[in-house]
Amino acid sequence: MRRTSKFTGRGSPFNLRLVAVVVLSLALLLTACSQNQAAPTVIEQTAEPATAVPASEVPSTATQVPTAEATPTEVAQEVEPEPETSVDREAVVVAWQAGPHGDTYDLGKGPNTYCSRCHSPQNWDPAATTDLPPNCVTCKFPTDDELRMASTMDFVEEEDWAGIGCDTCHPVEGNLVQAQITWFNPLSDENEPVNTPNELCTKCHATTQGVSATGGRGVVHEIELGGSAHLNWAGALPQDRRPQYCTECHDPHSLQPKDCVDCHEDVLTSDTHIKGFGEEHANITCMACHDASGLEVGPAPSDPNGMWVTQLSSTSRSGEVTTEYVHSHSIQWQVDCSRCHFEDNPWGLDVLTPEGSPPEPASN
Repeated sequence: MRRTSKFTGRGSPFNLRLVAVVVLSLALLLTACSQNQAAPTVIEQTAEPATAVPASEVPSTATQVPTAEATPTEVAQEVEPEPETSVDREAVVVAWQAGPHGDTYDLGKGPNTYCSRCHSPQNWDPAATTDLPPNCVTCKFPTDDELRMASTMDFVEEEDWAGIGCDTCHPVEGNLVQAQITWFNPLSDENEPVNTPNELCTKCHATTQGVSATGGRGVVHEIELGGSAHLNWAGALPQDRRPQYCTECHDPHSLQPKDCVDCHEDVLTSDTHIKGFGEEHANITCMACHDASGLEVGPAPSDPNGMWVTQLSSTSRSGEVTTEYVHSHSIQWQVDCSRCHFEDNPWGLDVLTPEGSPPEPASN
């Protein structure tokens, strides 16, 4: 005996009508879905249109910048195309060549397989380490006529020096340098992603002094940011006046820094700021007053009659005192006038309180 469903049993007009309605509904639903299906998402290429650059001008560690422009990005029909942005790649290369990253080969700055960890990552040897004094590293000291050769690292000839090229900070796909920033890891021989420009910069601008991997003889290359001037708690200050990344004050290729007045134009004409009304402070840099790191302040060591700058004095083992200019990145709003206007200062300046007022006469 054949079993029949209570919904599809023969001889039931109601059941047949029900099946027809269900089938028709499904057909209408499928048609509606196919008409409203979203267009596929198109991922925009990160590459930007390129300008032809002579092969001789391209960094040695990077793949040649192409002479042809990148293929335009496909855009879905219902999406308005975004305005095209272009980069003058020839200008980028010129800026790079003019900056400190354009030529890192210097006999006095570690042309060896140890210091090249940052100066030329492709030449770095992870097994290299510092040697005992006086040949701590293979380097030409200012007091020497010849290179000091450490036995724990190799010297790198200039023709073999890779330097810091495009692929140190950008991925290269095919023959096109991508706009995305990455860090070339010399150990894995791959470009690793970074979240911010600051994270990229501090891969090399770091302090390795005292690190066991360097034998306790590292360098102090870290840029210490601090002070209150550029803090912006809860967005109290305008966002366009609050630098957050290194590249907001430094051109990423030439590394040329902005001047303070590029953002703070009003201080030169303000009647409430010393730069606006005090001619006697015209030869003082902004950082000489607004430094928050406690550096010394005085005329530039290279020009006693020039600008007053932040500087640092150190004493050698022989007892010789050396003073050199140091650029501070720690900026504070509050200025301490007594930093220069102190008792018996060597420049004959009036004595002032930290607030800039003459001190009250001592009571008898």
